[in-house]
Amino acid sequence: MMHDWIWLSEWSYWHWLILGSILLLLELFGTAGLLLWTGIAALLTAVIVFLAEPGIYTQWSLFAIFSIITTWCWFRLNKQDKPSAEVKVLNQRIQRCIGVQTTLLEDVRLGKSRVRIEDTVWVVLTNEALPAGAVVKVVAAEGTYLVVKSITTGR
Repeated sequence: MMHDWIWLSEWSYWHWLILGSILLLLELFGTAGLLLWTGIAALLTAVIVFLAEPGIYTQWSLFAIFSIITTWCWFRLNKQDKPSAEVKVLNQRIQRCIGVQTTLLEDVRLGKSRVRIEDTVWVVLTNEALPAGAVVKVVAAEGTYLVVKSITTGR
């Protein structure tokens, strides 16, 4: 029973070089970096084994420690900044309309009108009685409706 695992107890630096190379080659198939850093850990272990010739338990412990350290450093260096407000609403067209100034396409009737923003005509809600052509600003979104306020002055 003990002889089944004997090959794991007699590793030299060549074994670690081969393991590291295999892991780096497997990384080419797209494992999102995990095998890259474990492959580098195996190569670092190969260098230590070549220089110091530690025992097998020390070798595997070094490999585990190097794997943890290199993977942690990779996650730490690739930590993304919080996305900007523009990126947060990239696929939320109605949220991108907030703050846009535009003109009403028709008179406000029963608190509703329409505006054109980019290539889309939106239904807007407002508490003000405004004529067609009035300049408004989108201040909020309620479901699929935009809420607007008048920004024309002096009338």
